[in-house]
Amino acid sequence: MAKIQLYSEICLNCPHWRHRCKAHHADLLKPSLEEISLALEATLDNPIEPSLMQFSRPRIGIPIPHDYFQREPLWGNSGDYRGATEIGKAVERAGGEPVLLYPDGDCHEIQGLVLPGGSDVAPHLYGQQAHPEVREVDLDLDLFQIRWARWALTTAVPMLGICRGMQVMNVAAGGTLVQHVTNAEFHFPQSARRDASLKSVATHRISLQADSLLSRLLGGGETHVNSRHHQAVDDLSSQFRPTAWSEDGVVEAMESSDAWHLGVQFHPEDLRHSDSRFEAIFQGLVQQAGRVDRERLPLSA
Repeated sequence: MAKIQLYSEICLNCPHWRHRCKAHHADLLKPSLEEISLALEATLDNPIEPSLMQFSRPRIGIPIPHDYFQREPLWGNSGDYRGATEIGKAVERAGGEPVLLYPDGDCHEIQGLVLPGGSDVAPHLYGQQAHPEVREVDLDLDLFQIRWARWALTTAVPMLGICRGMQVMNVAAGGTLVQHVTNAEFHFPQSARRDASLKSVATHRISLQADSLLSRLLGGGETHVNSRHHQAVDDLSSQFRPTAWSEDGVVEAMESSDAWHLGVQFHPEDLRHSDSRFEAIFQGLVQQAGRVDRERLPLSA
């Protein structure tokens, strides 16, 4: 029986809207109810055995806004520095191939995902009114990255969320955010806002859950991290568990128990320059992305 692709406004192979996804929907036809029924019966009668594919240089997608490189740098950055570029360098160093994904871009094949840092997530997406300190909201980017996060959660494609990216992961999975942490100066020191050269400097200590992925990657129960955020995870989605905390109780990392899905509130792409242990986060992502279930192979962007 031929594989039936069900009609949807969102592509079933990637988180693009159908009309953006020329690669997968150029000749898409809406199947009849009889075709859908037969396809589902065939799947039940002939379950698919997982088959693993090895990728020598896994392609790691990094979803960013279409005008990312034309925008003014956010707080704590300056000049031509861009976090997505630094993430791309870390992915390359770990053996992967970074792929920048744009809302109106072409489709690509990827095996892993990094949600980068950035501005605040729109509060109405997690059912709240905006706090006066919420800044630089980009709803189109929020929706784009949330679709990516949900896609990775559904397919179990390896995913790393960095700072805002961790927050996007939580919102995508039904969690909420602290819109402005009480101890804001502790988590985003004024010195770090003014001096971009401090990006790789650790500013506070975090405690790691002993049996966590992050603890295994970094090799210890405590470490020091940089900090450039004023928002944080609040109600954690049931799809994740907290695995690191700052001294004032803010959740600094979360992860899934059944997939390589890791969110960190700090910036390992910068920390790796002062502490090589943080290279292991990107190495772990790329290594996991190198083994992709053939039936879940993401064809996306």
